[in-house]
Amino acid sequence: MIKKLPSRHYWISLLCFLIPASLCLFIYLDFKAKLPQRLSDQIQLTGTLAAQDFKSTVRNNLQAIHNLAERIQETDGAYYSYWKQDAQRLLRQNESLTFVELISEEGIIKDIYPRVKNQSAIGLDITKLDYRFPDWKTKSKKGFTNITQWLQLSQGGNSFLIDVPIYFDDTFDGTVTGAMNFNAEFNRLSYYLEDFAIKIEDEEGTVFYSYNNFDVAQNDPEYIFETAMIMDSDIEESWHFQLTFADPNVFMNNLKVANLALGFGLLLSLCIGLLQFFNSSSRIATKEALDTNKKLQLVNTALEQQTENAKLASVAKSEFLSNMSHEIRTPLNAIVGITDLMDAGNSDFEEEHYLELLKKSSKTLLNLINDILRLDRIESGFVDVDHVEFSPASVLESIVSFHNQIVEHKDLDLSLKVNSSKSKIALGDRAKFEQIITHILSNAIKFTDSGSILVVYDEKEVNEQIALKISIKDTGIGIPDEKINQIFDRFIQLDTGTRKKHSGGGLGLAIAQHLTQLLNGTIEVTSKEGTGSEFIINLKFDCLQAPTEKREEYFKRALPELNILAVDDNKLNVVILSQLLKKIGLQADIAYNGTEAVAKAQAKNYDLIFMDIHMPDIDGFEATRQIKSTQKNTIVMGLSADTTLNSINEGMSSGMSNYLTKPIDKSKLIAVIEDYFGPTSRNVV
Repeated sequence: MIKKLPSRHYWISLLCFLIPASLCLFIYLDFKAKLPQRLSDQIQLTGTLAAQDFKSTVRNNLQAIHNLAERIQETDGAYYSYWKQDAQRLLRQNESLTFVELISEEGIIKDIYPRVKNQSAIGLDITKLDYRFPDWKTKSKKGFTNITQWLQLSQGGNSFLIDVPIYFDDTFDGTVTGAMNFNAEFNRLSYYLEDFAIKIEDEEGTVFYSYNNFDVAQNDPEYIFETAMIMDSDIEESWHFQLTFADPNVFMNNLKVANLALGFGLLLSLCIGLLQFFNSSSRIATKEALDTNKKLQLVNTALEQQTENAKLASVAKSEFLSNMSHEIRTPLNAIVGITDLMDAGNSDFEEEHYLELLKKSSKTLLNLINDILRLDRIESGFVDVDHVEFSPASVLESIVSFHNQIVEHKDLDLSLKVNSSKSKIALGDRAKFEQIITHILSNAIKFTDSGSILVVYDEKEVNEQIALKISIKDTGIGIPDEKINQIFDRFIQLDTGTRKKHSGGGLGLAIAQHLTQLLNGTIEVTSKEGTGSEFIINLKFDCLQAPTEKREEYFKRALPELNILAVDDNKLNVVILSQLLKKIGLQADIAYNGTEAVAKAQAKNYDLIFMDIHMPDIDGFEATRQIKSTQKNTIVMGLSADTTLNSINEGMSSGMSNYLTKPIDKSKLIAVIEDYFGPTSRNVV
């Protein structure tokens, strides 16, 4: 006999059906009433965000052209000789940029990059183009950026042309013009808008971008977002941006989905009642437990993978630190050895000779450490190139002379052959020249156990420049064919591991390659395993045709009297800086912390302040902000051993005019002060 169930059981099951069914019906009616407004809000929000993204993409590309024009203006046109390299980099970094050209003040296209594809446009006179010249002339003369309508180019294809004017001393010198086609970047932005259709027209009403068949999308004005995208100074010439739903029946389809959801909700409500009736909650709990267990298994797998990755990273870090520790200690040992020889009173060389070797060794080590710590800046192009007078042949002789003492214990023959009757004086970056030669020569010594190393120096004058060719040829172990294309990669060595025969961190050739490229030079290598290698370095420097007045004497004569404040919590650093300033005829007040520096700057108008960064009370950044808030015309120069990009950026944003690194030598100090206070100073605060 089947036992009759209590009526309460049926009522509970009925309520379990009626409650969710009533809720589904309420939600359905509310959804149906609010659907038009919801769709309108959705299209407005999506359209606003999309328009901002599209406009930001265009602005980012425009900024690249502005940056190139600014570099030309800041160098008073000297950067024209490098604009093609910069244009090449801009084309790599900005996908929408198709070419960059220079237009003269008369409206003639002087040059273009890349040239091969756009050869036919060179020499084009835009004054004869009614659709092009009036806007170009009017806006450029006012110093405004000009963006053309969607044009068909004379060399083929369509593009927008962006004209950025160049002025020297308020004189118009033409424009840097970039051609841009944003389709590829716009398509990537539109990838996440697959339910929407987009159309953008230029100021002439020409459609230059369309996504998801805008013409066949829904056309109800209530669900179309429209806005004007003002891209340049002329607000009358704006782009027309439109976004709508790609589905022409979006309202009805949403309503169909709501009807299906209502039916499903009612069916689900019935199922809930039945499930309650049959007490099936235990199976739901079991399913949830299984799902949770599966998720835990996935988490465990991910943790195991992360643990393995951490172990590999730790091994790589340990190997790198081990190599670098040995690499840095090697030149330190040379410095200690020279110090011991001087202390022992060796009579073979005069003490001045030891002091000179010690000074050069210390500078070489400092430059090596700086380049290692800032290798990311070298690869990103954030390295300044100095212009000082020096004799490349004399520098090379000094480097070879120093390394002759190093190779004595290896019984190697290190010789220098100079193929020049009279060495010329160059204007360029002596420190980087020394580093390039030192890295290549040190590498040759390291991998040569017997035989000789020959350094050959050739120079010739070409168009008021010194063209240098330096060959470093050794009889060392050579380079295997499979590694010759990798030797300039960072951390790459011919032998690795704890039992490797040759020391080094794998950075020397990489740094030499980067520095050579920074000086617009090249390094060539030929090698045969077991026989030896030859590295050929080609560089060019500006040539000084006649001897010039000593820079220090000229500096003392031409520089006005300056009020200077030196700020550093390290008394030794203050003494060194004060002595350097005295040698070039300048006196400085002293402050030993940030609070004292602010107080002195408020009591006296200083022309120049050298500001340390890391100080115990208030740091150099905060001290600079406080000083600049009242002393707008005071030039503050950061002076720190901290060379990280974050510190440099924070220093410049705090109000510093320049950021110098410790230790600073006399020639660098003269160059910086002359840059701001000399007869041809830029007077930038």
